[in-house]
Amino acid sequence: MREFGLIRENLDGFDDLDNRFVMRSVPHVLATATSVRSPGGPRTGWSGDGAPGDGSLRAFAVGAVIQHFTRSLRRVPGVDFRLPSDAELDALEAFTLSLGRQQELALPLPLKGTQARRGQAIYLDNNLGKCNLCHANAGANADFGAGNLGNLSFDTGVENLPETPARMSGEGIPRDDGFGTPGNGQFNTPPLVEAADTPPFFHNNAAQTMEGAVGFYNSAAFNHSPSGRLLASLDAKGVGINLDSGQVEAVAAFLRVINALENIRQGDALLRATLGNGFFAYAQNRENLTQAAKEIGDARRVLGQAGLHPHAVALLRASARLAQWGGYLGLFGEPLVQRALAQLDAARAELIGGTSVATGLEQGRKP
Repeated sequence: MREFGLIRENLDGFDDLDNRFVMRSVPHVLATATSVRSPGGPRTGWSGDGAPGDGSLRAFAVGAVIQHFTRSLRRVPGVDFRLPSDAELDALEAFTLSLGRQQELALPLPLKGTQARRGQAIYLDNNLGKCNLCHANAGANADFGAGNLGNLSFDTGVENLPETPARMSGEGIPRDDGFGTPGNGQFNTPPLVEAADTPPFFHNNAAQTMEGAVGFYNSAAFNHSPSGRLLASLDAKGVGINLDSGQVEAVAAFLRVINALENIRQGDALLRATLGNGFFAYAQNRENLTQAAKEIGDARRVLGQAGLHPHAVALLRASARLAQWGGYLGLFGEPLVQRALAQLDAARAELIGGTSVATGLEQGRKP
């Protein structure tokens, strides 16, 4: 668990703990408001059935308590754990829904980088990358030409990869059967806007880099899977996904850039929340500025890892440092915050044309 970042889960019940378990990665909970609705009810967790009862976010919290917050494996309510109250569940649900984006992107975006711009075109091409079919607008919802189908589950064959990190260890890890009990091999579709700064990827951490995750969809494991065969059935030439290495890198670059833009959006909002607050907001301002520096740092990292937009990376580094120093200086830090905003705006202008980040708007989003 510690070596591979995987958590033991008992999705199919607690009656045989030694044999009925799976090892799963921890997914982020950003943009939950846009990514859990489906025709079959809420989709939570990697398999889309991570909550007992009605599958809602409130039930997801109940499932987490029973799974992880128990004093003993007997899991006796009132003895080994306390179930959250209705008020606590309401608060947890509201908090989770408040995190990250509240709306989908509206692709295509006016990107400036040649590689990311080409990657976006491949992503949106239903005869080439075909990514947008299952991740419409780089979110978690499917669109096969008939409008938003909601958050769906797919069998992509990732569980069939023979050398995922946990399996390399030689430990006897049971097969993860995905959605349902017993499972049908399907896993939930996560949003991609936030993907680049939340590696590793897939429910079993099968890919360590964004480029590796995109490259998986070129593999025999995917193209021979039910999802790969579905895409091939929709293709005039009967082809699933067949990208060359440059195209894989381009799609990954696109995903890195939109992740960085989301980091910049959040960093901008956090910086602006500190302006004009006065002395007594020092603690809250410092917290916001610390978080802003982290968001901006994430943007710098996801671009820098692939050598994308080096001038923007330098501007982001400067903006993050100014945000940190602004947090230390209290009221005297506001000029530094203004400078951090200017550097952030300049970095964004390196990535995308159109609306300035200073307005708090991005295409397809509310302030």
